[in-house]
Amino acid sequence: MKKKKVWGSILILLSILVGIFCYMQYTANTEKEAYVQSGIPIGKEYIKKYYNADFVYQNNEFIGSYVNSTVYLRGYIKGHEGQIISIAYDYKTKEVIDVSGPAWFIDSRNPKKN
Repeated sequence: MKKKKVWGSILILLSILVGIFCYMQYTANTEKEAYVQSGIPIGKEYIKKYYNADFVYQNNEFIGSYVNSTVYLRGYIKGHEGQIISIAYDYKTKEVIDVSGPAWFIDSRNPKKN
């Protein structure tokens, strides 16, 4: 009888730990999605302002949040679907840090960057 209580307690504890882990994962993913959704319009506006082009968002990549607060928004410029443009967006300061892509695109920046 005592063994059943011990195994039952272990099963309950394990279930609680798994539930907590799943909730933490869900919360982290929801938070990341909010960062991305806030950055897309800022990135599009930046590309429009400095490159006079229309950015189409495709996906994103986070560099470990323990390192910095940067998310890379990847996509392309309308009419140039095969060439990837990457916008480094700082979700804490809500500003574009850098843009990378093909040389012809980077060279089209106005005003020119020092």
